[in-house]
Amino acid sequence: MELSVPPDLSALGEVRRSFDALRLPADVRDDARLLVTELVSNSIRHAALRADQRIRIWARWSGRRLKVVVRDRDHGRPDTIAGSMRPVAGAESGWGLFIVNQLASRWGTIHDGGAGYWFELDASAPRSPDQT
Repeated sequence: MELSVPPDLSALGEVRRSFDALRLPADVRDDARLLVTELVSNSIRHAALRADQRIRIWARWSGRRLKVVVRDRDHGRPDTIAGSMRPVAGAESGWGLFIVNQLASRWGTIHDGGAGYWFELDASAPRSPDQT
């Protein structure tokens, strides 16, 4: 799946619905929708994109593993992740990467000269008790 959306929160519904075409197991689909929403929202809020720029999303399902890439720029330095992933108690924002860290089998930043994030969900991996 490939999708290109404007940097506007109104695009999030289209992004979530796009995962229906992949015929994923329900738990993988639900987690993917949540995680991609968090990453696209981060791009919209923090990448300082102009209205004419696009956020690109790629997803590939192997039948066992889903890999999703959210790219907001083709060039630039990758974001660095420093400090604790968990926001302070009561924080109203800053939970996106914490949620990605909790649910994804693996995830990280793009390191090919562009900017964005990727995550994987492994349908065969058992979920830990704190992921239920």
